[in-house]
Amino acid sequence: MSNAFTQYVKILGRGKKGSRTLTVSEAHHAMSLILSGDVEPEQLGAFWMLIRIREETVEETVGFTSATREFLATKKDVNIEVDLDWPAYAGKRNELPWFLLAALALANNGVRVAMHGHAFKEENRIFVEQVIQAFKLPLCHTFDDVQEALDKHLFSYIALEDIDSKLSEMMDLKYTLGLRSPVNTVVRMMNPFSAKHSVHGVFHPGYDTLHIEASEQLKDASVLVFRGGNGEAEVNPERDVTLLKWQNGESNAASWSKAEKEHKRLKDNLDFSRLTDHWSGEHIDQFGEQAVRQTLASVAGLVYGVSSHEECLLLADEIWSKRDLQLLK
Repeated sequence: MSNAFTQYVKILGRGKKGSRTLTVSEAHHAMSLILSGDVEPEQLGAFWMLIRIREETVEETVGFTSATREFLATKKDVNIEVDLDWPAYAGKRNELPWFLLAALALANNGVRVAMHGHAFKEENRIFVEQVIQAFKLPLCHTFDDVQEALDKHLFSYIALEDIDSKLSEMMDLKYTLGLRSPVNTVVRMMNPFSAKHSVHGVFHPGYDTLHIEASEQLKDASVLVFRGGNGEAEVNPERDVTLLKWQNGESNAASWSKAEKEHKRLKDNLDFSRLTDHWSGEHIDQFGEQAVRQTLASVAGLVYGVSSHEECLLLADEIWSKRDLQLLK
């Protein structure tokens, strides 16, 4: 093992007066060393937790993300065309992953959607991978599988462990350390297939602005970030939402009022049939209707360059009306 990584632990851990945050180049080099396997487990745990105490900065996020993108680019031997990157890492705790239906509706409308995520097996949450398996939707294990699924279905899902095992192992450090690490931000930001657009769901206050400011420095083309249901990219219709967007070299924010004035969540009924019945139109779900509609409106607005809430809703309704009702049969 190289001692090159020690300097970064020292920078972060020199105490109140001696420690400082990492520059972009330092964060980039540190992540490159991590992804190359040139870091001891003890160093890695100390490194992430020192940053976790104060939370990652924009510069650190930019460095970590750019290094991850460069690393993943070396693993791809095919140029995969993707319109929309959709990270799904949080899982749903008190409702179903309605955002999956929004993603499938966009795919039905010709948008090539690449979803990726990670299931924390010891957590009592519904991760989108479980639903995808239950519905027998494309579950990819290689980049070639992603290419094939997108060409056939315009939708693909690949687990983080199949994108890169080191990133997956770092996510699972949560079980060892007891806390999330900045890797949770990186996997949402990494856009592994260089999609034209990306939508990020976050949970903690302030992370939405962190993502947007980092996207600006990374010179990303088109990114939507909002605090979604349980941290997924899903608009909770029972709460106001602020949509932060970085697109065409400009950032803007739009506030949408909650679509549901009453609580309609069915947290005691997490049967997947609610998703299939709502998709087929056999039964309109009282919570899912607005969760899907508002989520679809927000992401369609990004992809198709529509800004006002009213126009986004009209676009969402048009896309939803064209879905293949037999898809989830």
